Amino acid sequence: MAASMSVTFLDVGQGDATLVSADGHHVLIDGGQARDDAIVPLRRKGIQQLDLVVATHAHADHIGGLISVLEDKPVDTLWYNGDEHTTQTFEAFLDAALDSAARYVEPTRGRTKALGGLEVTALHPGGDTQGGHLHDRNIVVRVSQGACSAVITGDIETDGEHDILRSSIEVDADVLELGHHGSRTSTGQRWLEAVDPDYVVAQYSEGNHYGHPHGEVLERVERAGAEMLGTGAHGTIRMRCSGGEWQARTEAQGPVVAGDREAEAAPGAPAEEPPATEAEVGCIDLNEASPEALEQIVHIGSVRAEAIIDGRPWSSVSELDVIHGLGPARVGDIEEQGEACVR
Repeated sequence: MAASMSVTFLDVGQGDATLVSADGHHVLIDGGQARDDAIVPLRRKGIQQLDLVVATHAHADHIGGLISVLEDKPVDTLWYNGDEHTTQTFEAFLDAALDSAARYVEPTRGRTKALGGLEVTALHPGGDTQGGHLHDRNIVVRVSQGACSAVITGDIETDGEHDILRSSIEVDADVLELGHHGSRTSTGQRWLEAVDPDYVVAQYSEGNHYGHPHGEVLERVERAGAEMLGTGAHGTIRMRCSGGEWQARTEAQGPVVAGDREAEAAPGAPAEEPPATEAEVGCIDLNEASPEALEQIVHIGSVRAEAIIDGRPWSSVSELDVIHGLGPARVGDIEEQGEACVR
């Protein structure tokens, strides 16, 4: 069975927070602005620790939510570019990083962290990158698991994109996050063509006063033929890939199929259907899910995932208490998490 990777773009308003999970490993890239932006979804998903946290740069809408994460969760490694900032949010982030047990790394282009079959590669900054703006040394990463790949950009702008392209490092990916929330300062034509994504995602707040995502960027995406998703229009976007095949689910619309334009709402447009419940958005069907998907459920490791598969079909989540080690308390945790379901 092909390995799978999930990429969840959390709806944190006008900010960035992306969770990548594969092979039982978890990577958080930015954390939104408010202290509970990232920690609440992590707790809801039952994620006990993080293998890697990437703080792309020092702006509050990217690192504010990482403060609680670093304070609350064991973090193996923290990637940050080393830039300093004068805000109280940055000072609190720095204190949390220093107080945590995370190994601190300032990655430069080509640095790779392997987590089972999941690979996280720094595309930016280069070792000689200079500039006076925090965006100039913003960390960009490519995450991949087998035939599945995504590029998460933070607030990289076109100068940084060109710098990456000049390096000839691999950038093609199935999923691309628009730089700087879809601003016209980012996602230039050359960059979009080089990544050549099937899906494009913008993280922004509906009605934000910046006008993100900007129209000219959306026009470039449309010409490129990629599916456009945005947290402002769709809420949290959960994407899962196995064997190079992607499935996307959104809070506002449920499943989205690549190439199905009727299933897609333009950013800023109201959803035609009412929002799905949390369980519907994150539903992992006990009767259909792969072992890798089942391991995203709290208290479910590889052995229990196989036990779930062996016990199919299931009529309800509560029946899991027949599996060794899953007593009523742990099954209660699974039900409270809201990821597992039986369709």
